[in-house]
Amino acid sequence: MIEEGVYRIPLVLPKSLEPKRNGLEKELVAAQRRLRNFAVQNGWGNLVKESFADRAEIYTKQNKFIQAVIKITGENPATKFPKAFSACLEKRMFLSVSPELYSRIYPEGIEDKSFEKLITHEMAHRLHIRILNGNEEKMGPLWFFEGFAIYAAGQFPDYTLRPAEVWEVVKATKRGSYRKHSAAFRYFLKKASIHELIEHAGSEDFLKWLQQIEGDKKPTPASRAKKD
Repeated sequence: MIEEGVYRIPLVLPKSLEPKRNGLEKELVAAQRRLRNFAVQNGWGNLVKESFADRAEIYTKQNKFIQAVIKITGENPATKFPKAFSACLEKRMFLSVSPELYSRIYPEGIEDKSFEKLITHEMAHRLHIRILNGNEEKMGPLWFFEGFAIYAAGQFPDYTLRPAEVWEVVKATKRGSYRKHSAAFRYFLKKASIHELIEHAGSEDFLKWLQQIEGDKKPTPASRAKKD
């Protein structure tokens, strides 16, 4: 442990990335600090005291990355992954493409500290599960749990949508733009606290509840952050 909530994660790299090892290790540390700060601000500091990963592997080729993901998760080799699939954290292993490859296959994601935020995003999914006491089924619809991870990582903070566009995102049946997931999540943060949103996201009447708070003239006061 480097400091509370921040760990030194063993990093495995291809030979071509060895010259960048120091910088990539710093990215792993910075990402953990980013998530820890988010968690503490929202009353979940106790949930990041334990590390999220025991090992990290970064690849320079997307197909090699996907092969590693399939091996670790047991996913069907015939599975078609999104074109921009760049990282995951499964079975306490963080896997990703390199920062340079990430920028090429997902140019929409280019912003300040893009790779650091990508790492934080994947760890934020694990934080979300801890908040729910391990019940992944309560994470809510795709736009919501991706929106949570994006918000926790600080990705796309300035991207906005009109209310009608937000509802298109909420009612969509297919995976959409991460920027739109981000905007939809932050839109509802103006209507209710993050704690309330997480509490309701896994319920069958989540959509109805969102419609209800959408009709409120004033945002719901933010819940007080619980002490660790």
